Amino acid sequence: MAFFTDTHQDRGIAMSFFSGIASFFDRIADAQNRSVEVQQMQRLSDRELADIGISRENIVRYVYRDIYNI
Repeated sequence: MAFFTDTHQDRGIAMSFFSGIASFFDRIADAQNRSVEVQQMQRLSDRELADIGISRENIVRYVYRDIYNI
Protein backbone atom coordinates (compact mmCIF):
# COMPACT_ATOMS: atom_id res chain seq x y z
CA MET A 1 0.00 0.00 0.00
CA ALA A 2 1.34 3.45 -0.90
CA PHE A 3 1.00 6.61 1.13
CA PHE A 4 1.07 10.10 -0.24
CA THR A 5 1.86 13.09 1.93
CA ASP A 6 1.22 16.57 0.67
CA THR A 7 3.82 18.74 2.39
CA HIS A 8 3.29 21.66 0.02
CA GLN A 9 0.24 22.79 1.97
CA ASP A 10 2.13 22.45 5.27
CA ARG A 11 4.87 24.73 3.95
CA GLY A 12 2.22 27.23 2.90
CA ILE A 13 0.73 27.27 6.36
CA ALA A 14 4.16 27.63 7.96
CA MET A 15 5.11 30.45 5.59
CA SER A 16 1.83 32.20 6.32
CA PHE A 17 2.42 31.82 10.05
CA PHE A 18 5.95 33.24 9.91
CA SER A 19 4.87 35.98 7.53
CA GLY A 20 2.22 36.97 10.06
CA ILE A 21 4.80 37.09 12.85
CA ALA A 22 7.13 39.23 10.71
CA SER A 23 4.25 41.57 9.88
CA PHE A 24 3.41 41.87 13.58
CA PHE A 25 6.96 42.92 14.44
CA ASP A 26 7.04 45.35 11.51
CA ARG A 27 3.90 47.03 12.86
CA ILE A 28 5.43 47.26 16.33
CA ALA A 29 8.59 48.85 14.92
CA ASP A 30 6.50 51.29 12.88
CA ALA A 31 4.45 52.26 15.95
CA GLN A 32 7.63 52.85 17.95
CA ASN A 33 9.08 55.02 15.19
CA ARG A 34 5.90 57.06 15.01
CA SER A 35 5.86 57.43 18.79
CA VAL A 36 9.41 58.80 18.69
CA GLU A 37 8.40 61.21 15.92
CA VAL A 38 5.46 62.47 18.00
CA GLN A 39 7.75 62.98 21.00
CA GLN A 40 10.29 64.86 18.90
CA MET A 41 7.62 67.12 17.46
CA GLN A 42 6.16 67.77 20.91
CA ARG A 43 9.54 69.11 21.97
CA LEU A 44 9.39 71.77 19.26
CA SER A 45 8.24 75.26 20.15
CA ASP A 46 4.93 76.58 18.84
CA ARG A 47 6.91 78.82 16.51
CA GLU A 48 8.89 75.89 15.09
CA LEU A 49 5.68 73.94 14.57
CA ALA A 50 4.07 76.93 12.87
CA ASP A 51 7.08 77.21 10.56
CA ILE A 52 6.37 73.71 9.27
CA GLY A 53 2.63 74.34 9.14
CA ILE A 54 1.51 72.21 12.09
CA SER A 55 -0.30 73.22 15.25
CA ARG A 56 0.45 71.44 18.50
CA GLU A 57 -2.96 69.76 18.65
CA ASN A 58 -2.43 68.26 15.19
CA ILE A 59 0.92 66.56 15.82
CA VAL A 60 -0.51 63.07 16.19
CA ARG A 61 -2.81 63.59 13.21
CA TYR A 62 0.19 64.69 11.15
CA VAL A 63 2.37 61.73 12.16
CA TYR A 64 -0.40 59.20 11.44
CA ARG A 65 -1.84 60.95 8.38
CA ASP A 66 -0.96 58.14 5.96
CA ILE A 67 -2.69 55.51 8.07
CA TYR A 68 -5.89 57.41 8.75
CA ASN A 69 -6.02 59.22 5.38
CA ILE A 70 -6.40 62.62 6.98
